[in-house]
Amino acid sequence: MLTMNIRFDAAQIAKAFGELQQEHPNVMAQAINDTAREIKDAQVAEMRSTFDNPTAFTLRALRTTFANRTKLQAVVWLKDGTSRAHYLIPQIEGGNRPLKRFEEILVQAGLMRKNERAVPGAAAKLDAYGNMGRGQIVQILSQLQAFNLAGSDANATSSRRSKAKRSKVEYFVAHGGESRQGRGSWKHGDKMQHLRRGVWARYRFSAGSAVKPVLLFVNGTRYGKRFDFVGTAQRVIDARFKSHYEQRMQKQLAKLGLTAGGKGA
Repeated sequence: MLTMNIRFDAAQIAKAFGELQQEHPNVMAQAINDTAREIKDAQVAEMRSTFDNPTAFTLRALRTTFANRTKLQAVVWLKDGTSRAHYLIPQIEGGNRPLKRFEEILVQAGLMRKNERAVPGAAAKLDAYGNMGRGQIVQILSQLQAFNLAGSDANATSSRRSKAKRSKVEYFVAHGGESRQGRGSWKHGDKMQHLRRGVWARYRFSAGSAVKPVLLFVNGTRYGKRFDFVGTAQRVIDARFKSHYEQRMQKQLAKLGLTAGGKGA
């Protein structure tokens, strides 16, 4: 008959398991944070796949709040995402695009309706990402005398320099058949009011002039759900959290001198 003598230090094992129980919240937090980092990376990849040439600003639009042992929750969401006006929320949830800052100024000036949105026209100067340059927007708002509503004194003046700029291109608002006179409107009767609602540019040449649309006012811009934010996050959680938890647990067991099977090392 074979006799086996097995010796073990029960007190040491009990101590190790006690330490494991104490450290388990840290293990969970680490696994959650590992998963959150992968979720953020996956969301950036989803943006690149969903949007046409997204800007660096958009790709940096996410913020991660990490878990700790007392709060086992990590959050990956939009920076300033508590505001319903965040421009990416309609892409995630569907709905109307919120007003951009320059659109808010146009609305406050009475030049655009609140339910309208401004889309670039043929004369809009777009950057590599398809967005209007800030310089042209500033010039438009200045000429339309709209900046006083934004707390700025950058409106066009009667100075020689200001007049020289307007001699090359002059911006005005067409009201689409409505007879309206006033700030930013066409000042020479209603003969140009057959133009679509929006901001137009009048270009002057030695032989005459021409007008082109810069911004066209349209009734809202409603988006369907394009950016599958929730689905992307859930796929990462389903595929990766268990693996991250097991890896973090194995490291903790090794640190305490235990194996994953619970036997003495």
